[in-house]
Amino acid sequence: MMNAPEQAVMQGADIFQGNQKIMVKQEFALLECFSCEAKNRYRVSVPNGEEEGPNIFLYVDEESGCCERICCSVNRSLTLNVHQGCTKDGPVVASMHKPFHLQGCCFCRPSFTVFAGPEGSKQIGQIEDPCRICVMDQQIKDEQGNLAYTTNGSICQMGMCCPCCASVDFDIQKDGKKVGLISKRPMTIGECFKKTNRFTIDFPQGAD
Repeated sequence: MMNAPEQAVMQGADIFQGNQKIMVKQEFALLECFSCEAKNRYRVSVPNGEEEGPNIFLYVDEESGCCERICCSVNRSLTLNVHQGCTKDGPVVASMHKPFHLQGCCFCRPSFTVFAGPEGSKQIGQIEDPCRICVMDQQIKDEQGNLAYTTNGSICQMGMCCPCCASVDFDIQKDGKKVGLISKRPMTIGECFKKTNRFTIDFPQGAD
């Protein structure tokens, strides 16, 4: 793993460094092998084909309570802190807070509040997951609450049943037109054993 680039943190700066495609790779947590919910950690790089790139320029670290992770699993409240550089020692350049929700319920749906820095700093957006039938449809809103993008994907994808055989794809749409892609990549045997995931994101042209 190469060292992070020289740090020059500014509020509102492009934390993705102008890259049109990135990979988000989940780190292995031993607790997951014992069916215990661990804090999620992710590394962000420019992908090298299907592999993680050598230059890790963002590190995502979860903050959540131990009891809530054990008792509530995916429904827990949490904050994801995005650090500049390849470890959680870097400054927080963005964060996302998710309150407690009820997975699969038509009410108390998941949502993320996005901040341009640590939680409680300037809010720059919101991600909402409304109740839908047989489709996954997230709504991405700007700081004024206006709809900027949606992500759309069917629940009837091969990658849902056979994660080693196929990807799970979500189109990023603006005004009903596809402008980008979020893809959960096919898992290797090692990733299945370790319960880790890889995602690639193709950003829309001109996206903030």
